Amino acid sequence: MKSIIRWAVSNSPAMNTLMIGVLLVGAASLFMMRREVFPEFEMEIILITVPYPGASPDEVEEGICQKIEESVHSISGIKKKTAVAREGFGYLVLELESDVSDVQKTLAEVRSEIDRIPSFPELAEDPEIKQITFRQPAIRVGVLMTEPETHDAELKLRDVTEQVRRELLQLPTVSQANIIGGKEYQIDIEISETALRKHGLSLGEVAEIVRRQNLELPGGSIKTDSQEVLLRGKNKQTVGEEIAKIPLVTQENGVVLTVDDLGHVHDEFADTTAETLIDGKPGLVISVDRTAS
Repeated sequence: MKSIIRWAVSNSPAMNTLMIGVLLVGAASLFMMRREVFPEFEMEIILITVPYPGASPDEVEEGICQKIEESVHSISGIKKKTAVAREGFGYLVLELESDVSDVQKTLAEVRSEIDRIPSFPELAEDPEIKQITFRQPAIRVGVLMTEPETHDAELKLRDVTEQVRRELLQLPTVSQANIIGGKEYQIDIEISETALRKHGLSLGEVAEIVRRQNLELPGGSIKTDSQEVLLRGKNKQTVGEEIAKIPLVTQENGVVLTVDDLGHVHDEFADTTAETLIDGKPGLVISVDRTAS
């Protein structure tokens, strides 16, 4: 150690050169260093969502959440389970241990265990199982409404925003873009009180008929010597034009009256008190998010 100090004292030009080199490397590293307001952190989460239209939170808890929790109880690597039952759907959040090496393997195990649940409620829809990746917004793109604010203008704005979003996703450096402030699509059925009284119906009965007819249900299987064919009834419609064709009443003469015969069906947006304004004008925002890489 003493010899190194003696050499440094007797060779001051070399030490000055070394110090200048260290300062230059430090300055270059400062400008090249990645700076973030919130540092990156790893938290692997799996989200399981099961829609159950028309069900109360108690029904969702008993028919959905408890069965999902029991099915994934034996899977290793799960640190914490959080189940939430709300009106119309239930979901389960699985937080994985930090030492889980293969998240996709755990995700496959969760999906396999849930697929084995035989006794979901009849009206429950198919579970959606996905891995949650935390992302930070990189840039936001606003799409403005230039026409007077009407229902048709809102639909056109949503269509244009969806088109811009798809074009952004085609860029090689963009992996995810989400619409912020967009209203949820909704199908409205309007039937006058006169038409309901004429055919002895109520709004509750009409809702029940539409719910019963607009379903996608498993129908069992057909087994042969060489294969097994799964049967499924697919009659679920997502467009107002198709909902309008659902039969409501069969008259004595055999004439079948549909939803469209008794009332009107409209493709609308869900009612909400929130409004998105960009520079004082109605619009929608597309958030382009980034990952750690």
